[in-house]
Amino acid sequence: MPAVLGLLVLLAGLGYASGVAGYKWHLHAKAERLHAEGVPVRATVTGRRDTVGRGGGTDTVRVSYEYAGVPYTERILCGSAGGCAEEPPAEMTLWVDPERPAEFVAENGNTDDSVFVLNAWGGLPFGLVVAAFGGLLLVTAVLPDRAPAPRRDTRRPGRDRIRRSGSARRRRGRTARR
Repeated sequence: MPAVLGLLVLLAGLGYASGVAGYKWHLHAKAERLHAEGVPVRATVTGRRDTVGRGGGTDTVRVSYEYAGVPYTERILCGSAGGCAEEPPAEMTLWVDPERPAEFVAENGNTDDSVFVLNAWGGLPFGLVVAAFGGLLLVTAVLPDRAPAPRRDTRRPGRDRIRRSGSARRRRGRTARR
């Protein structure tokens, strides 16, 4: 059972770390593609949610824009994952995917997916630590115990019986004669 638990924890940690790394790679590729192929649109910053330092996550801003006559509103990271270094501008440029106008990259480098839970570099070391713990559980469950080898019995044949005190032997002799 400990081996199964160790394997599950190992796989969960590796899966989470891989998910974070894969998602970060996906966002980077998406941002590069939209910078190259996207249509520039001016967006208005309609709100800011300042949560750094209060345990609520990172700073985000709400951006509103219009593409082909359809209004869109999305929440993105304000700056980097550490929050806003300064007050965000009232307007910013977005590069919108013409085939899927709800997808964009903002001039600060964040995409419409930037607020997703896997978009945090801190998940990578966390997943690796969990995987290492699961690997340790697995190894300790699979390796044989390192208990000392049993001592070789040096007693002579016929001496396996329990040793009794002198008074116990005398009592035994008396009860056998009766």
